[in-house]
Amino acid sequence: MSHTTTLPLVVEPSMIDAADPATLRLVDLRPRERWAAGHLPGAVHLEAKLLSRSDPPAGGLLPDAATMRELVGGLGLDGGRHIVAYDGGGATEAARFLWTLHAYDRTAGSWLNGGAPAWEAAGLPLERGEPPAPVPSPVQLGANGAEVLSADALLGELDAPDLVVLDVRGAAEYAGTDVRAAMGGHVPGARHLEWTRLLDADGRLLDDATLRTRFEQAGLVPGRRAVVYCQTHQRSSVTWLALKHLGFEDVRALDGAWSVWGNRPDLPKESGAPP
Repeated sequence: MSHTTTLPLVVEPSMIDAADPATLRLVDLRPRERWAAGHLPGAVHLEAKLLSRSDPPAGGLLPDAATMRELVGGLGLDGGRHIVAYDGGGATEAARFLWTLHAYDRTAGSWLNGGAPAWEAAGLPLERGEPPAPVPSPVQLGANGAEVLSADALLGELDAPDLVVLDVRGAAEYAGTDVRAAMGGHVPGARHLEWTRLLDADGRLLDDATLRTRFEQAGLVPGRRAVVYCQTHQRSSVTWLALKHLGFEDVRALDGAWSVWGNRPDLPKESGAPP
């Protein structure tokens, strides 16, 4: 039996509550103890650390295809269930999960705006105890490369007039005074927009008009391409999601982010406070 639904990339608790549960696979990316203390009805737990591959000193790399097939297949997406990912709100794990799915050309997924706290604030019920384990199912994953860019590929595009490189780390990381790799600073020409400036105090995305204004101030307007990065593409996954939500089509993440760029002496770097 086929289960299908149509949901946007960013969803509200009321939209999930109104949907047929048989069409969805709810995935909780919070620490397991928080999931066990209470989760959305039927939500399965997924360890967020599995969504990043390490190749020291680099971290936060896109998982390989075999790992992703195992992870996604274990969710039991029989009949084409639509994934809804959520975390603790104001966090990065659910957005990171959706980015990995998109990187492997699986776009049937949504992000719960505000995460689990938004669900609770709406007065919706939580479930405790293990839900029935999903029956693993084979999945088809592509790898179109539209969501990820290597450091070497970005180096070749730095002078492209239609490309905006967006550094979403803290201002001190961008300036090079907070050094979290062999070298500090930022990718030459990168604009700065700290990821937390896209969220309100409850960890929800700001309204679309405010988001567009924030991105316009960073040089990102419709028709331009974007590359986003932080330290290991956790924080910048939220920026990626916000841009995709607004309709930006060509939004890629620097694979491994600054943990790659900042540890390679052959790649150019700039320092100094954001303009």
